[in-house]
Amino acid sequence: MILAAGRGSRLGPLTRELPKPLLPVANLPVMARGLDCLRRAGITRVCANVSYQRGPLQEVFDDGAAYGVALSWSVEEHLLGTAGGVKHAEPLLAGHLVVVIAGDAMLDVSLAPLLTAHRAHGAFASLATLEVADPSQYGVVVTDAAGHITEFQEKPAPGTEISLQANTGIYIFEPEIFSLIPDDHPTDFARDIFPEILRLKLPFFAFPVDGYWTDIGNPGDYLKANLDYLDYRIHAASEGHRVGSSLIGKEARVEGATLTRSVIGDRAVLAPGTRLKDCTVWADTVVDTPLTLTGAILTPWGFYQVEGKTVRELAQV
Repeated sequence: MILAAGRGSRLGPLTRELPKPLLPVANLPVMARGLDCLRRAGITRVCANVSYQRGPLQEVFDDGAAYGVALSWSVEEHLLGTAGGVKHAEPLLAGHLVVVIAGDAMLDVSLAPLLTAHRAHGAFASLATLEVADPSQYGVVVTDAAGHITEFQEKPAPGTEISLQANTGIYIFEPEIFSLIPDDHPTDFARDIFPEILRLKLPFFAFPVDGYWTDIGNPGDYLKANLDYLDYRIHAASEGHRVGSSLIGKEARVEGATLTRSVIGDRAVLAPGTRLKDCTVWADTVVDTPLTLTGAILTPWGFYQVEGKTVRELAQV
């Protein structure tokens, strides 16, 4: 199950015209990487929940055949939360081991060891963790020596963290999970269901995973994911070809532009004299007057300077 129904409000204007799972990282939609991770783990029956701007999502991914999976859609007229969305899709998921990932996470991990560990430990529920340097941006997980989850801490203030293991939002559940989730009621795994699993003392494990994971929930982290690809921290597929430190999409016109560590989308046009560093330019964006920018996101409907976790819209000459 891919959770893809959220509005992406923290991304501000970036999701004005494009749903968050379609935001490009290295010129491919971020949700495509989730589908690839599932497929590589042998998971080819996939369901995605949708609500906000569901039309473009369904048009791009369709039945999943182009991504090597059979993709079904669960439509939510009203947002039901992470767990509520899974419950709403129960007719498509019931009777099977359920793997849940986020449609807005940049994933370059192997899920197969997580599945193996879940089965080997006889777990009712499992989640994947990744050690992070700054746990204040994430929910962190505390386990005992055997990997049993004992406690959660949500976005601890710097210096107060009790763990460096971040919850990646990658979950595995036995089919009985549906009995813990109410029907048609907004419900969240971290807030509502995980405390109940702990209270019932069901086998609940956390397993570290290797690879790359980040939530692209804000503009700063979204831009960083693109730059991490250019720095070879991400080895997933991309669209385009590398030229120096940059990635240039198909049919992009960049003659006369100076590019440093930037991603240029398909059919983008950059005016001669444009100088970009640490930027990403989306497909079909036109820069018709030379610009000099560092750390910016350029889209067909607006240019944005990244400032920490937010963006400031730039006047277009």
